[in-house]
Parts: sequence; C-alpha cells; structure tokens
Amino acid sequence: ALNLINKDTGLFGDVSDPYVIVKVGDIEQKTPTIDNNLNPEWTVDNYFTWQLRLEDTTLKLTVMNSNRMKDDLLGNVELDLRAMARDEWCRFKEKLRDGQGGELEFDVFFKPTDFHRMKFDYTSMLYLRVNGAQGLKNKDTGLFGDVSDPYVKVKVGQTEHRTPTIDNNLNPTWEEGNQFTFALASEDEKLELEVMNSNNFKDDSLGTLSIGFDRMQTEDWTRFQEKLVDGDGAEILVDAYLKPTSFRCRQNEAQQAKTREFDLGKTAAELAHQVQEAEYSVEWLADCDGQTGMPLSVEEKDWESACGGRNLVIPAWIIVTQTQVEALRRSQQLHPHPVSLFPDDAGGGAKGPVKAKIKIASAEGLVSALLGDQPNAFCVCEIPKKPQSQIRTPFVPSSPNPEWRHSRTLKEYAPGDSVIFNVYSLDSDALEQRGKSRRRDELLGTASLAGDRFYPEGFDGLLHLSLAGRSVGAVLRVTAFVQDTNSSS
Repeated sequence: ALNLINKDTGLFGDVSDPYVIVKVGDIEQKTPTIDNNLNPEWTVDNYFTWQLRLEDTTLKLTVMNSNRMKDDLLGNVELDLRAMARDEWCRFKEKLRDGQGGELEFDVFFKPTDFHRMKFDYTSMLYLRVNGAQGLKNKDTGLFGDVSDPYVKVKVGQTEHRTPTIDNNLNPTWEEGNQFTFALASEDEKLELEVMNSNNFKDDSLGTLSIGFDRMQTEDWTRFQEKLVDGDGAEILVDAYLKPTSFRCRQNEAQQAKTREFDLGKTAAELAHQVQEAEYSVEWLADCDGQTGMPLSVEEKDWESACGGRNLVIPAWIIVTQTQVEALRRSQQLHPHPVSLFPDDAGGGAKGPVKAKIKIASAEGLVSALLGDQPNAFCVCEIPKKPQSQIRTPFVPSSPNPEWRHSRTLKEYAPGDSVIFNVYSLDSDALEQRGKSRRRDELLGTASLAGDRFYPEGFDGLLHLSLAGRSVGAVLRVTAFVQDTNSSS
C-alpha cells in the first residue's frame, strides 16, 4: 500500500500499523500486521483463495490500522469480478475510498467455472465512472466557504450506489469510490443519476439526469457531459461502458432505429409542409389579380376544409395550427358514433377474435438443488387465473440446457393477457409415476411475459428465470405472437 493515513501519534516514528482484510461473500481472510509503516509491502501470508458461489461477485479489500482497543479504518476498495479478465493474473493499483489519497496494489487471478462463464455471457453489464460536476447550486449558507457538499447517487433498476461526499465544493472531481458495476435485468432501460448535497438531517437534490442505454455505444466507453434537470445550468461528467448480450444488443439497435425513424419522419413532415406552402403560394400568385382577400396558410386552408368550407371567417389574431386541425378531424370521426343494425355486414367493424401461439424453445443454465446440473427439466406456461390455458412441454432428462421446441396455441387468450412460465425438474424416482403426483416436482425458476411485450408486435427472445424475486442465472428462450383467427395461418 502507498501513502496510508496516519492514525497513531506520529511521535518517534509511531505511525499506523496496517493490515488488510480481504472478503469474498461471507468469507474473510487477512494479512499480517506491519508495524509503523505508511507504505507497507506484504511478502508472506498474503496469498488467498476462495471457492465462489454464483452470488459471489464482489471482492472487497479493507485496510485497517491495528490498535489495542479498536482498529481504525484506513480505506477500502471493491472490485466486481464480472468486470475482470479471466484465466490470467491482473494487477490493480486502486485509490482507497475514504483513504485521503492512499492506494492499494494487489494481484487477482479469476478462474470461473463453465457455468459461471455462461451466466456472465448471458448477463448484460454496465460499467460506470463518475468523473465530476460543474456549476452546482449552493444549498448551504455561503458564509466563510460553506457551500454545498456534493455526492452522486447512481441507480439502475433496484440497484443503487453512491460516490463519496466532497465537502464545500461546487465543482467537485471524484477520483476514488467513483466506479460502479451493474448487472442489467431485461426490463432495465436507463441509468439514473442524482447529485445530492449532504446535510446532517436531510440531503438536498442538486439536479438529476437520466441516460437511456440506447444512447450508449456497445463494447466501448461513451462520455456524457450533460446539464442536470433542475440543476440551474449545472453539468455532470460521466463515462459509461455497456457490454450487452446479443439479445440486448439487438434491442438497442431496434430502439436506435425507431428513434432515427421518428426523427426522420418529423423532418420529412416539416419539409412536406414547406413544399405544400410553396405550391399553394405559387397557385395563389398565379391568379394574384383575381384574388379578393389575403391568402390562407396551409393550416387555415385545412381548417376551412375540415369545417366544410361554410362561410368560414378566420380573424387575423387567431393562429391556426396543424394540431388544432387534426383535433377537429378526430372529433368529427368520434362524434357521433355510427350504429350498425347488422354488425356482421357492416364495414369497418371490430376485428375478429385473435389467438396466441407460444413456442417454448429451450433453456440454458438450469441447476437443481437435488440433481445439480442434471435436472429432468420441463416447462409449464399459462395465463394467470385461466387454468385451461396451460401448456406443458415434455421433460428432457439430465440436461442443464434442455431443448423442447414445443409450440401450442394458448387457450382462452385475450389481448393484454400476461403469460407465466414455470420450469420444473422431475425427480428421478418419480419418472415412472409422472402424472400421479406433482408434489415432487422441483421448481427451478419462473419468468413472466407481460401482455404488451408480445401484443401486437410479437416477442422472440430470452426471459431471465428467478426464484423468490432473485435471479437464478438461467434463461428461457420463448417465441410468442398473436394473429387474427380470420387470417390465413
């Protein structure tokens, strides 16, 4: 370690006596203590190993000062194992959080199992670095340099982190405790940041910022220097690195394409409006001598047409917009409603009934508490509170990655219905008795597909399985689409 804080007297060489606690999951290990040294080097009893569980993703190192009564904190650093290179030694030299400039140097070798690798490969990751802010609001007294004490909260989904607090600074720069890692769920769509002013009782907000993942480059760092909402002109500077799965990558590309399509459509509409105005002007000028009044704008002409052209007088102080024209036309379409005495023969009636088709293709990364990575997996899906809608695949014996390719029509489906998927493992002793009892089926994970995710556009992708609200690291591939029963199959 380098430049550690002195927590002892400082007299006659009496300085901090550091040691390091290294923790992964619930297991802690520590180095020996080196007396009176602010730049210690450990050469013995400094090599540690762990057997990792799926939930063990963070390596935490805490530097302490040894005392007779109570040890003092000299700083800490956290490392997300999912962000590391695999199967090779990596050297880190990191600033200690709350270490006042102290640094810690260490080496890590991470060798995940094949199952860990698959879980990581099927998890989208976001790496974030909060660099600084400029021009923050002052929420404190302003007397004798007493200004805002900022820190930044960063949040994705339900996961939240924060930077250290920097006292009395409206242009803070963070150099420690400012790097964060997020494992992204399928429903996560944006990064949320809020700059706060630390107080003894209640902290104040200095501004917020939301950044959609579709604005980030994939597999590369993207820098954002943007104004804070409600920040009175203040800006924040962050770097983000998005490492998506192939499915999320396609989602991002689709969202970016929709955004571009919307922007281009808006531009095209503006150009079409200008062309229409120019053509109308040319037409009016061609018979300038025969005109008896000022020319109407395109919107005024559309308003005249929507009103039926009946003795329309538009005062000069009224500005007619296209939004008003469209609102008038919609109201004419909605009121009154036509009533058909013979609905089957009426044109433009309601659409016919629809049906939903579900294909349960496969799953990956299933683990059974009873059978390990050899579950006898099958999947059951149904619409909540509609038991007749249930679809059940055959079971695939002794495989963590079963392929069912099971397609069926979902009975009793109505537009907007959600679908629940439950993946089970059949106990080996119950294989010959299947159907007589369900009590021995072990639930491996559950996932849901909201109705608006596959109607009317359809869905083809991965669903993350969870138990009791926590991800189990497995995924389910599903295809779902809805079609009119009157259309050809």
